[in-house]
Amino acid sequence: MCCCGRPTINGQPGYRWNDPNGPTSVRPVNPPDLADGDVMIHDEPGRCGGQDSHSHHYRVVRRHGSLCLLVRHGGGDETIRLSNPVAVVVALACLISTSRYWILNAIYHAHSDAARNAKDLEAQHWRIAAAQKRIKTRKQRGGETVKVWIEPAAE
Repeated sequence: MCCCGRPTINGQPGYRWNDPNGPTSVRPVNPPDLADGDVMIHDEPGRCGGQDSHSHHYRVVRRHGSLCLLVRHGGGDETIRLSNPVAVVVALACLISTSRYWILNAIYHAHSDAARNAKDLEAQHWRIAAAQKRIKTRKQRGGETVKVWIEPAAE
């Protein structure tokens, strides 16, 4: 649990963990790696302020004509393509660093929640099909591949 006495950005003194009266330290900056050819537009290290987000570091990069949000957190690295790159770059440039960080944090968590919800719905779809014995398989001729599908439910 973050116990910083005031909002603190990674790389700056003032970080406290689990003890509001304990000594302060500096949480190290741990950015996601850039790929060859990436052009960095914004680099926003983890921070706190209203919530503890020290473990999330965001970078906005231009990659092969697309705009991407690079994220590093305790679970690893992720890349999220951002649509409408011209408008997004202009909008993000209008924000101060703290506001930009929390907007990127909201984009990341919305994406993460949507991915989790989609995975859960797909798993539920396959569980129901399995319970109803509607999952079918067929080995493809001349190879080791297997075609797997769900038969439509009887009406």
